[in-house]
Amino acid sequence: MTNNEGNEINRSSPIPLYYQVSQILRREIETGKYMPGEYIPTEEELQRRFKVSRATVRQGIAELVYMGLVERQRSKGTIVSTGRPETTLHDLASFTNEIMARNLTITTKILSFQHIQPPETITKIFELKQGEQVATMERVRYVEGKPVAVEKWYAPLKYFPGINKGMFKESGMEQSTYYILMKNYKIKINRAVDTVSPVGVETHEAKILGVKPGKPVLLRTRISYSAEGYPVNYGSGVYLIRLKFLLGEK
Repeated sequence: MTNNEGNEINRSSPIPLYYQVSQILRREIETGKYMPGEYIPTEEELQRRFKVSRATVRQGIAELVYMGLVERQRSKGTIVSTGRPETTLHDLASFTNEIMARNLTITTKILSFQHIQPPETITKIFELKQGEQVATMERVRYVEGKPVAVEKWYAPLKYFPGINKGMFKESGMEQSTYYILMKNYKIKINRAVDTVSPVGVETHEAKILGVKPGKPVLLRTRISYSAEGYPVNYGSGVYLIRLKFLLGEK
């Protein structure tokens, strides 16, 4: 993957500079560095940060507008879109449930599972205190044997002490994070805030999914809340699957 995977653009990469700028900002939005309704940096600030022209910055922002991730405010700046559909207990379901409900076979391969000191964006989402750790997992989801999604997942250890890779299985309900959290910790998810946006898949995920970088996919992020109202789970994934599967439509 290019250096664009971090916070800087890679001038030796064949990927256009404007697209690298847009993808860096997209990752920062999806991980919560810029929350819905908040302003992203000004064009001048982005010029200085990336050392590119105003035209390049504007083209990068235009890409984010096209994705539906940001909205331009005339004479004010650019804000992160606030159009986040909120699901209720009635229609809240994990990706595992959504696929199994259609009588399709879903399986999971965990690529990594760690306990880490979270980045600032994740600390902000969970409102963690200094020193508090999270469990993080990256996994591939397969439907009918074909890879359709790459997901990243975070959960605070203060709510789930001892959570580990061995609790999750490759098939059945025990590949569902919601199921595992309720089975082992008696924590029930009753509300979630979702964002679904069209994006171009990046090199890392494209290699896993067996597609070319830039192929259109759906980016879905979800913050899940316990019955007591505190955030207990954050997930972000790219999906090679139709929108109606993600939204649970029949």
